[in-house]
Amino acid sequence: MERQLAQLARRSKGPGYRMARLDLIDLLAESRSMEEGTVLPGTFARARRLLDTIPTGFPVPEIAVDPDGEVAFDWIRSDRTMLSVSIGAEGDPSYAAGLADGTAYGFVRWGDTFPSALKDLMRRLYLPDG
Repeated sequence: MERQLAQLARRSKGPGYRMARLDLIDLLAESRSMEEGTVLPGTFARARRLLDTIPTGFPVPEIAVDPDGEVAFDWIRSDRTMLSVSIGAEGDPSYAAGLADGTAYGFVRWGDTFPSALKDLMRRLYLPDG
């Protein structure tokens, strides 16, 4: 696990994503001291992989631990529109979005690349007229 943490801190798309990776490491360490919401190693690994697949050009998400121990990636704009994606040790990532053109929620299939459905939601969040 320590080697994995060191590799995570070194790999980066840019300074914002480097900080996001460090935030993820901090959340893992902090969650170990909490009674609820402990991040399992499998959840950490999947969250890291999802973070690594976020397409270049999109903002860095805020990262938090949900009460059920899943890791949440949140993109929140100043106009209070948002996209939140949660991922656990198993299963498909879930999402909830409050966008200018409505709401969306559900689960997405996820392989080795960032899910196209989430890319579309991010485009709607950041490029609502495009």
